[in-house]
Amino acid sequence: MNWRLKVAGFKALSSLPGGTAFYRFAQKNLTGSLRPTIERVSHKMAIGLQYLDWLDEHKAGAQLLGGHHLDFGAGWHPTIPLLYYSLGVERQHLFDVSALLDESLVELTVEMFLSIVNNPQWPHRSRLRRLPPPLAGTNWARYLTGLGISYHAPYDGAWSPLAGGVDVVTSTQVLLHIPKPTLATSFSKIYSALKPGGFFLATIHLRDLLTTVQPGVSKYNHFRYSTETWERWVNSHLMSYSRLRASDYKQLLEQAGFNVVGFEIESGTAEDLAELDRIPLAPCFQRYSREDLAAKHLFFAAKKK
Repeated sequence: MNWRLKVAGFKALSSLPGGTAFYRFAQKNLTGSLRPTIERVSHKMAIGLQYLDWLDEHKAGAQLLGGHHLDFGAGWHPTIPLLYYSLGVERQHLFDVSALLDESLVELTVEMFLSIVNNPQWPHRSRLRRLPPPLAGTNWARYLTGLGISYHAPYDGAWSPLAGGVDVVTSTQVLLHIPKPTLATSFSKIYSALKPGGFFLATIHLRDLLTTVQPGVSKYNHFRYSTETWERWVNSHLMSYSRLRASDYKQLLEQAGFNVVGFEIESGTAEDLAELDRIPLAPCFQRYSREDLAAKHLFFAAKKK
């Protein structure tokens, strides 16, 4: 599919009454892009374990397992909260800007999660302290509450009660969708929600996710466009990418008061750099280094001072 047609479709749906509801219906019932498959749930579990392993390596795993966890941008599948419940976490908070979870998504996620962890070949079974029960007709919100998991969507009013009370915040492939000014505010609120010495960990795609639908288009195509063009013709309510680079995220974290203690970048290869050199950069990207522009993925861990 031509990526411009995809963008135009999102733009059109964003402008129509009921467009958002129709898009979610299509995702759930037509394209299947929301379905919590074994592959999707397994991938999310691996990221959740990556966060814990990093904390363990830095002698801070107990802050997660014995503390309060906040999942910022929980999304369609509560996979990581289910994993952390199984590892022993007693209190978790799920934040989304709008309500995304529903009974079928929660039920399917629980089914996929249990099928994975009950597989004798799953290598992390010995780390689990308990398992969540099947949903079995229970209201999904009450079910999560019974696991010590509270869902806040929207979450604006939930920050104040948590001030200084959260041990670990995680955010998985969500921050790339948030505009820079909003992200700066979010980082400040996350900082305030954490206890002194608390951690904020996140994974972020840095590559162009639009051009994957069109073979032959450079993965650095998004650097061609000015901020004005990108906001006017590409970003929409249904699909938004900030195009921030790793250095931008680090700067925003430090401005919020964090000490960045882990910062792992998947760098571009020599071939990637050569491909990047063939792209005419918009002026707003000319201040970045080639390495910053070519980077594909970021994991960071930030600590409240």
